[in-house]
Amino acid sequence: MNKSSDKKATMKDIAKAAQVSVATVSYVLNNVTGQTIPEETRQRVLDTACELNYVPNLAARSLIKRQSGLAGILVNHRQDEQWWERASYAPIIDAMERELTLLGFHVILSSLDAEAPNMDIIAERKLDAVFVLGAVQDTFHQISRHFRVPLIAIDSHIEDPLFYRVNYDYERAALAAAEQSSKPCSFLIADRNARSEALQLQTLLSLPVSQVLVLEREEQLQPFLAGQTGEGIIINEYIGLIASRWMDPSRYTVLCTAGMPELLRPLPRVSSIVFEDGKHLAAVELMQSLRNDSYSGPPNKSILINPQARSNRGPAFN
Repeated sequence: MNKSSDKKATMKDIAKAAQVSVATVSYVLNNVTGQTIPEETRQRVLDTACELNYVPNLAARSLIKRQSGLAGILVNHRQDEQWWERASYAPIIDAMERELTLLGFHVILSSLDAEAPNMDIIAERKLDAVFVLGAVQDTFHQISRHFRVPLIAIDSHIEDPLFYRVNYDYERAALAAAEQSSKPCSFLIADRNARSEALQLQTLLSLPVSQVLVLEREEQLQPFLAGQTGEGIIINEYIGLIASRWMDPSRYTVLCTAGMPELLRPLPRVSSIVFEDGKHLAAVELMQSLRNDSYSGPPNKSILINPQARSNRGPAFN
């Protein structure tokens, strides 16, 4: 086995292969402005770096730019977390990791205890940006006080004018669901990640407390559905799928907040509201603007992702 093939390429290697100076390679790979480098030379350096499988030294680059190239995705988990709650995070984490990687970030994913987040390990990392999923008001400041970089809360229940939040527009989605139903909404089921929104929708839809279920355990679902005689709204497509065991899906509309509307394909009679595919993009774009200028973000700290204009019924997924 040729040991030299295992050696990581350096800027000096790229400079030799591309027949340019090491300084030119550094300017190109670090996107240094103010240098007059012909486009042909710049492209030759980039092509050579790709051919040599060059991997930037993040530690060295951070000393030059005072940036680490690291972005953190911190996910809050409950100790009694249910499987549908855990699964609901997967699509947004995957979408954000892909987008951040395209932008050149190395992504660090860290799980936190929602009730008692331990920040010792993640706080040691020099992150350029932080995204927090599922944060709760009581412990959010235990997380945020460790960072002096753009921090964006996603699907988080916090009321703090200092931080940006990206969430779905549940109110508009519920109104859209009510409009498409032939009968008034008589019950509401939500996962715990949407607890605050469920309380708001209870008022909006004029529902008594007894007609709202924030699902903590799967065994709560059957007796609650058994007591319903009308039509309702279910938040989270995983719960919508489970509910079909005990109720005709034509009696409820699902707000697809888990990013997996395909789960409803086996339910041809279910009605659903899907959201615009942009929550991860909104969060990443906001992060970029705040990194360039911490005062350049939108004045409204709560960014809402709208439901799509059309709702989907089962066959529409075919």
